[in-house]
Amino acid sequence: MSSNLTIAATFCSLAFVGTSLIASQRSIEPQAGCRRNPEIVDKCRTIHGRLFISNGTPSENEIVPEIIKQHVNLDTRLYGDFEVCPFTKEKPGEMQIVCVKAASKLVGERFVKGKDAPITFLIGK
Repeated sequence: MSSNLTIAATFCSLAFVGTSLIASQRSIEPQAGCRRNPEIVDKCRTIHGRLFISNGTPSENEIVPEIIKQHVNLDTRLYGDFEVCPFTKEKPGEMQIVCVKAASKLVGERFVKGKDAPITFLIGK
C-alpha cells in the first residue's frame, strides 16, 4: 500500500500510523513482521478504533494484515479491534508509529459519491 494507515482510537484522541519512521530516522524492515520486529519499543496491545488512509502523514512499508490491505482505501474506513505494536514511544499530542499485528470484529464504512450516508458492511466471520 502506498498510503499511510492511521488508526484513530475511539476511546481517546490518540492517532496511530503505519510503519514509516521518517520523523525518527529509523528504518523498519517489513519482512521482520510485527510482533518480533527488533524495532518494537513496547508491548503490543489491542485497541478498539477506526482505521483509514489519509494524505499528509508518513507512509511506506506498512505492516498490516492482508484483510486490511484488501478493504481499506481512500473511500473506506474500518472499525474494529486492532492489535498494534509500537515502533515509537507514546507522547501526548503526537502520532505514534505502530504496525498492526491483527484485526478482528471488523466493520467497513464506504463513502460513495452522490450518497448522503456511507454504506456499512461486515468483514470476515
